[in-house]
Order: sequence, then structure tokens, then C-alpha cells
Amino acid sequence: MTAASPVPAVAVSAVHLACSLGDTPEAVWAGIEGAVRGLTPRGPRHLCGQLARPDGAEDSDVALRLAVHHAGAAWAASGLARSALAPDRVAVVLGTTDWGAPDFRHHLADHRDRALARPHTAADAVADALGLTGPREVFVNGCVASACALGHAADLVRTGRADAVLVGGLNLLDDSVLAAFDSWRALDRAGCSPYRRSAGTSLGEGVAFLVLEPAGRAGTNPLGYLLGHALTGDAHHITAPHPDGEGLARAIRAALADAGIGPELIGYVNGHGTGTRANDIAELRALASVFDVRPPVSSTKSQTGHTLGASGALEAAVTVLALRRHTLPGDPAPAPGGLLASAVGDGRDIEDGPACSAPGSGRLAPGSARLAPRLARPAPGLEYALSTSAGFGGQNAALVFGAVAPGGRAYPGVGEVLVTGAGVVHPWATGRAAFLTALRTAGPAIPEAEVADAELAPYIPAADWPRLDPFGRLVTVAARLAEADAGPGTRFDPARIGLVLATASGPVTTHHAMAELHTQGLAPSPLLAPNAVAGVHAGHAAVALNARGPTVVLSAGDASGLLALGQAADLVRAGRADVVYVIAADEAAPALRAGFAHHGLLAKETGRPYDVDADGGVLTPAGVALVLESAEHADRRGARVLGRILGHAGAGAPVGPGGVEESGATLARCLADAARRSGITPDDLPHLYGTSWGHPATDVAEARALAHFPGTRANICGATGYTQAAGALLTTLAALEACSDPTLPRRPLTATRRPLPELASASAPGRPTAALVTAISRGGTCAAAAVRAP
Repeated sequence: MTAASPVPAVAVSAVHLACSLGDTPEAVWAGIEGAVRGLTPRGPRHLCGQLARPDGAEDSDVALRLAVHHAGAAWAASGLARSALAPDRVAVVLGTTDWGAPDFRHHLADHRDRALARPHTAADAVADALGLTGPREVFVNGCVASACALGHAADLVRTGRADAVLVGGLNLLDDSVLAAFDSWRALDRAGCSPYRRSAGTSLGEGVAFLVLEPAGRAGTNPLGYLLGHALTGDAHHITAPHPDGEGLARAIRAALADAGIGPELIGYVNGHGTGTRANDIAELRALASVFDVRPPVSSTKSQTGHTLGASGALEAAVTVLALRRHTLPGDPAPAPGGLLASAVGDGRDIEDGPACSAPGSGRLAPGSARLAPRLARPAPGLEYALSTSAGFGGQNAALVFGAVAPGGRAYPGVGEVLVTGAGVVHPWATGRAAFLTALRTAGPAIPEAEVADAELAPYIPAADWPRLDPFGRLVTVAARLAEADAGPGTRFDPARIGLVLATASGPVTTHHAMAELHTQGLAPSPLLAPNAVAGVHAGHAAVALNARGPTVVLSAGDASGLLALGQAADLVRAGRADVVYVIAADEAAPALRAGFAHHGLLAKETGRPYDVDADGGVLTPAGVALVLESAEHADRRGARVLGRILGHAGAGAPVGPGGVEESGATLARCLADAARRSGITPDDLPHLYGTSWGHPATDVAEARALAHFPGTRANICGATGYTQAAGALLTTLAALEACSDPTLPRRPLTATRRPLPELASASAPGRPTAALVTAISRGGTCAAAAVRAP
């Protein structure tokens, strides 16, 4: 362990939000105080919380316009827009389950460019509009997505990676999502009544942005402070919470410990409270297990509906406003008397004293939970509050906020982060050793190569096969292979095993199938529909690994794999996990191939990265998982070490959705930052691995960025094909192998015949033991990581 180091407190400088209650913080708070139910009819059968659409907005750009407007309003309110803050020191972090279009049909049936229908599009638009060029990340793990984003944003401030973070959540509704919830019979036709009737949820739309920065900036008056956060996983069930709320309880305890306060100081809980029986009971049991003196609990969803990926940020903003105004929000849910009240056994209003039973009893015992009153009321002594989130895949998040600045704190860190195992699923090979062997002699990528089901079936129990779509199979098999490759002993403590999943295109096959069903007027299968949520696939892998630690899902285009690698390394370094599986996967589904072909992104013959004549890539499916582990944990179990993660960096070019900065300037800055953080100098002549795939604009940008560093440039994508988010982790694995084997890479640029002139300055690397790996997404997100031989 390294010595503990002091970190700054994280101040919330501004918030801006919109939901069915209004489109400004003042309007939303007036609705909260006035006990307004913002649920209105959507079609003949649904009550939803709906956002007003911007005037003149086309369906395809509503999300982008809402994100830019509310992010810009939060940024202006913070006062930082008028400061001398460097744009490259401001990060943009987003949480959403929205894949960038108002309906699944727009993703695939019209062959829209997936670069313009991906979750990171909104973050790219925000950063471009405000001229922000710092790190950029997007979380997509269902209903905990923007809570994850807030926790990550706080860590960017704590670790000094950013001087300010614009962080938020965004979600719009489409008919496909409503149809999915209908198929689960999860909607309350009368409007949701969390913790009271608990007969189902109501869906809603929302957008919220918060500005975080280190406390103490002169002339500021923060709205509050984000004191602590934590993530956990249940590894229990894909769509149902642990019945006793065990994972959520762990998240709450860990967030309180991170904040440095005890549960007795919490004066209000803004609960996840969806209104579904299983969720409400599990959450109340979790709270009862943590709190001896039970704080008032309410759910904003009774007024706004469940805003899915935006809910964590929206409810965090409401919690901050409650602390700022020293007011306890109410909960104007419909009258009691339904499922949860009957579980209490006496028919009383649950706010008068119901709670959680002993685990497994199926009943709630009077007196073990305290719900907020129906109307808001003053709370002069309110200084600390908790906001909770839970989602499909068994993921849980907890955020602790305070009204007063905390004292100085130090947080422990750990030493080296090691790579101790890897699993690969690729048309060439299954397994790390087989893949690396094939890579040594591989020729140009073959168009339309697929991973055979027969290669995957041995690693998935027969009963689980129908529940997994093609994307989920890639994720789960890569995880199982990595666990086997890491050897025995990785499961010392399941609560200390984390999982970070990265994807560029997500579960394309499921999205396309749901679009087809919707077009035909048919409801999705309850078995199929959960797979539309990216967090579900992380949940499948977590169950397979019994991983109950922090679980997140990232989607920021082709750079996602490297961003996930950095996030996983940070979880280990911060002591939040001993072992983290970092997984990247993407399909090459027919619908996706059709979309890429429609926009001229596929090569006529084969992908030729950095070639003057490059005309596109060869879209190829792949899944890859790396096992990251603290040196202490690896030593304790006698693990074999494949390499070390030295450092990483992220940045964002101001090019707007789908754009590419062909100068490569931002990517070069990102590479230099990763090298600096890792202690790598030009004298080290490291291997330099790029991940561009034959797309002319990204090829030029990456080649120009790499030209700033001496050494031999290498790129395996001409051989592996364009594997999207998986490409960066496949490349990292190849780079680690090259650091240990001086004969590699034997063919630095497979399939490249006429290299771009920017590569002419390459020099012989000698025998480097370190490598820099880089990735760039259309839209401007850049990532880089440094690795070293064992």
C-alpha cells in the first residue's frame, strides 16, 4: 500500500435540470415543494413524465438540443465559463440509456450512421458547444448510469485529472421502451406509488447537469458537496434485485465510509423507489440494515416518473436542492392500500411506520422504515443526505451529499496495477494464447468473418444460452476465459471483484429485433427485452464471475476499451476493488454492416490502416477481457503476471458529433499526458500502438499524433479487422506481448502497402519494455494508456 494522500473536497457549483415538473431548477423545485404529480397520459394506456420538446426540433436531434441547452445553463450558472480555467482541464461525463435516437427504428432500419446514433453523441455535442476539451466519458449501465457518472466525476476532481467536471444524465422515452416495460407487466396504470402501493413503475423523461469542482474557489458559494460515492453488484439476478437489498446496503455503507460520516448523520434519503414491489421491498430492507435511526425516505419518481439513465443525476440534483433549501421533499403518491401496505399486515399508510422484515420472510415489519410526508416541510437541521440508485444487471450506486464543507481527508491508494489474465473471442481464435499465436502470422482481415456458436457454447450453460443475445455471449465468454487464464484464487472476496464493460455499438441484434417487432405492431418477448440494456450484459458476466464489486458500463465509441481500462485501473488504485475484469465487446451484426456500408465506411477488399489508399475497415465481431489486479492481491495468490498498467489519459477534440480532428493535436496531447503520468520519456523509445482501422480521417489523425513520439508504430487492426471498442483491448494485449518478446511486432502494419507520409519518421525501437496505446472515436473522444512488461 502507498501512503494516504490528501484530496480536495468536491463542491457542487451549479445544477440545471428539466423533467415533467418544469424546465428550470426553480420550476422543478416548485413542483417538488407543491407535491405536483407530473405524470400525464401518453397514448391510451400509459401515464408518463414527459418533457416539452424544443421548438422546431426534429426527432433525431431533440436529445442533443436538450443536452446542450441544460449543460450550457449549468455551466453558465457555475461562473466557470467566465473564469480563466483551461478548456482541457474541464471534463464532460454523461450517463444515459438513450442510444441517440427517439426510437430503435431510427438506429438500424434507416441505416443511419451509428456515429450519429450512439450514447456519446450528446456528450460530444455538449463539449463542442462549450469548447471543452478535457476527458470525456459516457456511462450506459441502465438506471445507475448517471449515478456512476457522478461518482466518476468526483474522482476526476479528487485525483486532479480535471479542475472541473460538467456531469449529467439524459433520457427520452420511445415506444419500444414502453413496450418492453409492458411485456414485464411492470407499469402502474394509475401512476407509480413507491413504497406505498408498489404496484408498478411509471416512466419519465429527464435531463440534469451538475458542475463539480474542488472546494474553495474564491468568490464561490457552492450549492453543496458530493462527499462520498460507491458502486456494488448483486451477482444475483439479471432483472430482480437481491431480495434483502444486500448489494445496495453494501453500496450505502461504502459511500458513507467514503464520505467519512456515520449513518446517524443522514437526515434524508432520496430513494431509488421505482414503485415495483421487488425493488421497493429490497430497498427498504437495505435501508433498515444500515440505519438504526431511520431518516425520512421519499422517491422523486412519484412526481417525475422513472427517468432511467437520467434518474441518478436528476435525483442527485433534487437532493442537492433539498440540502440547499433545508427542506424535506414530500412524496405525493396515491393513497395506500395496495401490495406494500398489505405486506405490512395492518393496512396503515406506510409512512406511519412500515418497514422491512427479517430476510426471506416476504413481509415488512412495522416500524423499520420511515417515509417522508406527502408534502414538503422545512428541515432546518438537514445537513447530510443520501441518494440511491439500482438497475438491471444487479448494479447499485449510492451518493452522499452534504450542505457544509467537509474537513480535509486522506484516501489510501495501492501500488502497482497488474494484468494477470486475458480472454479473447475472435473469428481467428478463442483464448489468449491461441489469439496471440494466430496474430504472429495473420494476414489481412477477411470480410464478414464470424465467431461460430460452436466456439462459444462450451463456456455457456445450456440453460443460459437462450437468455444471452450475441453481444452478451461475447461478453460472458470473454470473461470466463479471462478468469480461467488468471488462474485460481481470484475469488477471495466477491465483494472486492469489480467489472467494467465497454462497447461502441451495444446489443445491436436485440435493438434490431425490437425495432422489427415494433414495426409490426408486436410486443417484445420478456426474455428478449432486458438485453436492450447494456448493463444487463455486465450483469450476466458478473453472475458468471460472482463479481459483487463496482460494476460500470462505458460507451464512447472506439475509444471505449481504453477508457474502460483506465477506469478499471483507477478502481484498483483507489482501493475500491482488488480485482477488476475490464471487458470490451462489439458485434458485427448484418444490420450494423448494412449501416456502415451505406455510409461508405467498409473497405472494398480489406482494411489498410495508415495507407494512402485506405477506403474503410473490415467490421469484425470480438470480445476481450483483461484481469487487472493489485500487486498485493496478485502476490498473495501467487498469480502469473502478464504486464503492468502504468497510467492512462483522456481528452476530447472540439469537432462535434461524428467529426474527426485530422491534425491529431488533441490525441497527441492525450498521448503525452499518458506518458507523463507513467514516467515514460522519449528516451524509452516505447512501442507505439494505434487502433485506427482504415477510416481515412482517423488514420491521418492517429498517424499525425503518433509522429510526435520516437519509436516504431504498430497497428494490428489490418489483421484483426475493425472490432470497435474491443480493438483497443486486443491492441493492449498485443502490446504487452511485444514488451516481453523482442521479436515482436513482426509485421507492424499488416495489410498496409503505401504508408502515410506521417509515418516516415519512425525509428527502430531497440528492445523496449513499455508501450503506449491510443484510440480515437469519431466525435472527438481520445484515450491513451501506457503498459510495461512484467
